[in-house]
Order: sequence, then structure tokens, then C-alpha cells
Amino acid sequence: MNKKLNLLQVYRGIAAILVVLSHGDRILSRQFDRNTLLHIFHFGWIGVDFFFVLSGFIIFYIHQYDIGKPNKLKAFITKRFIRIYPLYWIVLASKILASIFTNYKDTIPQTGAGEVLKAFLLLSQDRAILNTNFIGVSWTLSYEIFFYCLFAGLILFDTKICRAIVVAWIAGVVLNLFDLLPIGNNFLLNFIFDEHNLEFILGCLAAYAISKSRFKLKSSLIYTSLFLLVLSVINTKYGEFDVSGIPSLISYGIPFTLLIIGSVYLEMSSKINIPLILIYLGDASYSIYLTHGFFLSNISKILDALLRKSEVLYTIINFNIIVFLTVFIAVALGSSIHTYIEKPLIINLRNKVFAKIT
Repeated sequence: MNKKLNLLQVYRGIAAILVVLSHGDRILSRQFDRNTLLHIFHFGWIGVDFFFVLSGFIIFYIHQYDIGKPNKLKAFITKRFIRIYPLYWIVLASKILASIFTNYKDTIPQTGAGEVLKAFLLLSQDRAILNTNFIGVSWTLSYEIFFYCLFAGLILFDTKICRAIVVAWIAGVVLNLFDLLPIGNNFLLNFIFDEHNLEFILGCLAAYAISKSRFKLKSSLIYTSLFLLVLSVINTKYGEFDVSGIPSLISYGIPFTLLIIGSVYLEMSSKINIPLILIYLGDASYSIYLTHGFFLSNISKILDALLRKSEVLYTIINFNIIVFLTVFIAVALGSSIHTYIEKPLIINLRNKVFAKIT
């Protein structure tokens, strides 16, 4: 149970790159006012579904034996806080400062103090506000924080009442999935009972299954999950099967759950040689995920301005080469943020904070 699961790190990196490619198509096609080859990665948003399932798995995998032990709560909260907030605050503050000195300088002052506070605390709010004023992908972190709070509640209060509340919440999410929960357009209730929350539960179930069972057909689980994912991607592209309301959970949540179970068993039972660059991209995935939107937007503007100064270069260089170069630079800069900011920051905070806890 203490073995580092490198395969999951590789998947984490791939998921982050898929999100970058998906957003790259949207941002760069708008910036250059033409379609890009990145359109073939329009399904890249499924990386978010993987992150949710993986988060549920990791939390339960590592902390399942902390449930009902209040003395473990402080360490749990500290680990989660250090992992999410410090880098996020740095990136968010940088985005706000950059906005003040760019064409968007009037956006932040017009934003209410409540929205700014919600953004810094990662409380759920309108995604349009996040996309315009703050960090667009931070809406996913709000779900992460909500899940951490629920799990922290189980660590602090592992009682029949607390477990009944969690079961009732899961039942409410399922009912809302089929539009059977009378919550209307209430923003907060729709967030609490959103279908994305079930993907965290799927991850927890995957960790529980691994801790209680031994699957012999681990390779079959991986192949089955990949086959289902390919089918789902094709369906996403062409929309052959409309499963209105539950495409993410069924089409991607379940296959990702099978992929994680099969991969964990495979890595536990055999030695797998994985290129270090893939593991590194997994380690850097959070930095890449947080910064790619800002980098894609601004790098594309810089490259576009440089190329327009030379009409010869603008006509000679293939447009899609520029697009993929922009994506490569954005990923490289995000990785640099991990190496020179995120990693040292986390190490220093953990050493200082956990020295006091222990």
C-alpha cells in the first residue's frame, strides 16, 4: 500500500495534457481566427473526469484508516491545504496583477469583493466569472475542496449519523442525476448534488476494492477500460448515443475507475519501467493545469504579433506548427513552474508545518 504508483502519475500527466490540448483549440482558434488541428483533441475535457476519479481513489487509498480517528484530522487538512492552495494563490494573484496591467485592467476592479473572496477560498461560483476574471479551471478545485471537507467529516465524526448523511448525500446526487431531486435552479444545491461528485465516490470504491480484493484479470481490466474509453470518445465526437444527463459519469467515470484498478494491481504485481519524463509530467500536472490557460493566451498573442511583422514568415510557416509550438511552450513553462516554484514550496511547507505537528 506504500508503493508509489507511477502508472497513475503517468495518467495524471496525460490527463493534464489532454485538457491543455482541448483548451488550446478553443483559445488559439479564437486568437488566430481560424480552425486548428487541435480540434481532434476536443474531447480533452475528459481529463477532468479522470482527475476526479483519481482524487477519490488517492484520498481513500491513503487515508481510509484515518476514518474515525480525530487525531488524524490536522495532518489530513494540512496535507490537502499545502497541496492545493499555496500554488493556486500564487497563480491567481499573478493572474489578477497581470490583468490590472493589460487590456483587462477594468475587469478585476468591477468584480465584487465576494467573488474575489470566493475565488481565493475556492468556493463554488459561476464559471463565467472564473473564466473572465480568475482561473477558469478552478471550478474543478471547488469540487475537490468539497470532497476533502466531506472526507474530513468522516475522519472527525465516524458515527452512524455522519455515515447516514454521506449515504443520503450520495442518494441525492444519484436522484439529481436523473432530475428527480426538486432543487430547481438553486446554485449551491446544484453544486452539492452535481453528478461530478459521484466520480470521487467511484474513486473511493476503486480504492476499497483494491484493499479488500485481489483481481487476477488486471490486464483485462485495463484493456476493457481503454476499449470503453475509445468508444466513449467516438460517441463524444459523433453523438451516436444520447444518454442525456449522464455521459461523463457513465462514459468516462466508470472506464477510468476500471483503468485505475487494473493499473494499480498491475504495478503492484510486476515491475514496470516507465520513462522518467512521463512521471515528471505527472508530477508537474497541477502546475500545468493551473497555468496553461494564461500561457496559451499570451504566448499566442506574442507569436502572432511577431509573425505579422514579417509577412514572409507568416506565409511560409505552417499555421498548425505555430499552434503546436504554442502548446509545447505552455506545457514547458507550466513544468518550470512545478520545478522552480511548486516543488520547493511544497517541500519547505511540509518540512516546517509537519515538524510542528509531530
